[in-house]
Amino acid sequence: MQYKKQLIFCISALLLHIITVPLLLNRLTLHQKLKLKLIRSDIISVSMPLPDSVPDTQETFERLTDSFEAQYPQFGIDLRIYENLSDMPDDSDLYINYQPEIQPADLSEIFRELSPEYYLLSFEDTSETVPLSFTVPALYYDMTDMNLFQKFSGMKLLNPADLPEDTVKETPDLQAFLENPEQPALFSVSDIRKIEQLPEFSGRIQMIPVFDENQPETDQTNLCYLNSQSDKNKQNIAMLWIEYLLSEEAQTILFAEHYGDLPVHKHAFDTAVNQHQEYYALKEIKPVLEDSHHE
Repeated sequence: MQYKKQLIFCISALLLHIITVPLLLNRLTLHQKLKLKLIRSDIISVSMPLPDSVPDTQETFERLTDSFEAQYPQFGIDLRIYENLSDMPDDSDLYINYQPEIQPADLSEIFRELSPEYYLLSFEDTSETVPLSFTVPALYYDMTDMNLFQKFSGMKLLNPADLPEDTVKETPDLQAFLENPEQPALFSVSDIRKIEQLPEFSGRIQMIPVFDENQPETDQTNLCYLNSQSDKNKQNIAMLWIEYLLSEEAQTILFAEHYGDLPVHKHAFDTAVNQHQEYYALKEIKPVLEDSHHE
């Protein structure tokens, strides 16, 4: 009889262990798992198309991978950048700026140890994607047109309701606009980089962010997708990599040293708008995003 009681007790304890250990593991943050050595050494594969928004892409991401691997020498990043989307593999562990035909894994674990006060976007509704950057629309106009110059000069923000009636809004072509900039057109703020690279238009074409202060909207860019078919250990490493890409250091390298899309990290955002004159007007959108983020 005593033996049966001991056996029942042992079986019960074992079942309890089997049930509770996974639950406890799921409650651990990524860095708690690291501290407990629950994430094994491994290399993850990361795929992305050649982006418009990150100049010198190969060199930039080599800096990022080197920095990440210096911080986590037990992990490696095999990053591959593809010019042709048709060459993109369907079995990478992580994708940036590309959504393959895979079932994405849940990424919400990342936000259990990120401080929301450091970010301009709210990640509360994020589970299967993580944006590394964002952009907002902007009105582009030719300042040599005196009517437009007098109307818009000195304006820092433009409400969508106040756009000129002849504004080209529907899928405008940047090259077509530059060839005939008589009509103002709506593009992304990120497009100013392409224009400033053309000496004949640098300084001539101006932009004004279009931003509704009551209902601010942003376009999230450089989205990360984690492959749910990858083993859990690689998923953990991939989430650490995404977490690093959201750090001030990585955000500054990606989106402030050059300019294109806007960093989601507040300090990197400040660096971007302070370093690039074309983005000075974007200082006005930061307090609006902060207010909407904390509502």
